[in-house]
Amino acid sequence: MPKSCIKSTSDKPGSGFIRNLFEETFKKHGLLNTTDSINILSDGGSENKGTFIDWINQITAPSVVRKLTARTLRLRTGREEFPHSNSMAESTHSIYKSEYLRGKYSVDVKQHFKDLETFIAYYNYNRFPFEFYGLTPMEVLKGEKPDKTKFREQINQGQKRRLEENRAFNECPLVCI
Repeated sequence: MPKSCIKSTSDKPGSGFIRNLFEETFKKHGLLNTTDSINILSDGGSENKGTFIDWINQITAPSVVRKLTARTLRLRTGREEFPHSNSMAESTHSIYKSEYLRGKYSVDVKQHFKDLETFIAYYNYNRFPFEFYGLTPMEVLKGEKPDKTKFREQINQGQKRRLEENRAFNECPLVCI
């Protein structure tokens, strides 16, 4: 598919974004002509409803296109754990949108790919997930072991400093009217 035909990368994230993404994928891989059933697995987020569901419902081929949520599958199988979760992808996408893009979105495909390349570097080398206790993902991948006591002294000093600042503030003779 020519890059000029790609719509989803420049849309604002939402139900239309997901619809465009799936529509492009179905066209690119010829999924509208398959005879096999297709199950689309998603969470119950708002971006997976609305125009996305309308698009799924208008598909006439293949014979069955179903949208399943993790909750629906859990009810059918009786299992609490959901082995095919997309939670890691959802989490990474959330970080991309909230920490990296901060409410902006790519204006064209070229910029989108630049943004993704820069985000990957940020995510791997400049981001410090709390579960790594001050290490980046690449440091952990290279063998460094997270140490939950690494910042204990700084945390204790910060607590003491805040208590002292709060006490000093409360003894302030200024009265606000």
